[in-house]
Amino acid sequence: MKIGWISLGCPKNLVDTEFMIGLMIKYGNELTLNPREADVLVINTCCFIQPATQESLDMIVEYSQYKKEKCRLLVVTGCLAQRYGRRLSRLLPEVDLWVGTGEYYKLPELVNSAVEGKESGDRFYLDKPGWLPESGIERVLSTPPYMAYVKIAEGCDHHCRFCVIPRLRGPYRSRPPEEIEKEVKNLVAGGVKEIILVAQDTTAYGIDLPGNSSLPRLLSILERIKGDFWLRLLYTYPDGISSEFLKVFRDSGRLCRYLDLPLQHVSEKILRAMGRPSAPEGISQLPAMIREQIPGMTLRTTFILGYPGETEEDFARLAAFLDRARFDWVGAFPYYREEGTPAARIKPQVHPSTRKKRVKKLLSKQEKISQERNSALCGKKLRVLVEKKYGHGWNGRSYREAPEIDGLVKISPCAAEVNPGDFITVEVTGAGAYEIYAKIT
Repeated sequence: MKIGWISLGCPKNLVDTEFMIGLMIKYGNELTLNPREADVLVINTCCFIQPATQESLDMIVEYSQYKKEKCRLLVVTGCLAQRYGRRLSRLLPEVDLWVGTGEYYKLPELVNSAVEGKESGDRFYLDKPGWLPESGIERVLSTPPYMAYVKIAEGCDHHCRFCVIPRLRGPYRSRPPEEIEKEVKNLVAGGVKEIILVAQDTTAYGIDLPGNSSLPRLLSILERIKGDFWLRLLYTYPDGISSEFLKVFRDSGRLCRYLDLPLQHVSEKILRAMGRPSAPEGISQLPAMIREQIPGMTLRTTFILGYPGETEEDFARLAAFLDRARFDWVGAFPYYREEGTPAARIKPQVHPSTRKKRVKKLLSKQEKISQERNSALCGKKLRVLVEKKYGHGWNGRSYREAPEIDGLVKISPCAAEVNPGDFITVEVTGAGAYEIYAKIT
């Protein structure tokens, strides 16, 4: 059969999708990029926050229209299925199968049975949350061929009061280091130039494994893999930033000097209300401490604005912290009242319009900081991974920019032969808040 796919949400979800595609191909099916050609359509969904839930629902409605054409089966997998599958089935009868986050390995069997009309009548496979891919499954990359995400763990042991992820993905489970090493070796051998390690909390890697497994040890293993590539880390929990961890960065010629630190807030009251273990004193000192130990480190963070109980004083404290910390990149989003979370029961809630205003104000402040950080690079040289043409020039990223969430390096036209996936050296000639302008040296 021809199987069409769409993956929504974060890179961790994308990795799941790529492994599911590989699993279906292993059992004799064929991938199609045209939904009109598909016998089966699979939507891997997200429902981390309300906009993601709405996007997933909209996509289900859109893709259900193809059942009037060739599509014989519409399958919904992922977090939305795990969280709302049984409830939504009454509203979306056009969905033939709901497959939760722990049942992906059953997909070929379930799809074949459903298409042949042999299913038992149960449309729901939602028992245990969170799936780690088995060894031997060849994933099919949906990213550009020069980059790939590698999931090093599944689930989460933190219990932030605004988050549904532990309920949807289960407890923290690390993949064996030898499996990760093998996967990275295969990707590099296939031409991948940027490996991005992801998990709900990458710094917790190995906490559940026997022996001395840890993220620093894993990075040391991956560091030794031969090839022309670099490594990038996302989702590094602030409490996991140890001296051993920073030493790996300091000694590495492979790791991008880039850290993504999801801090969420700096007010002690709000952090405590969120259920975050991070101490505000540690958070306030963390950026300077990291940069002192590793000069040139790029720092990114995210904040939640308008969490229940957040006052103007709390917001002002966060804005003042932004001035001191001088992050290179900042993401911020308004708090969403997620059903079934402890935070949803807190009264009173901050008004939605106030949440949005605070996000806008914070990002406006950060825009000026990002421009200053970028402008400081003028005249300096950067190694850049070329991505695609724009006009007569090229877009690319240096160690400072993660794909899709940060800025870009815009490279002016030149006579040199350049291709996507090439590493080149450029000189910075100018900067904006979200772009760095450069020429090939």
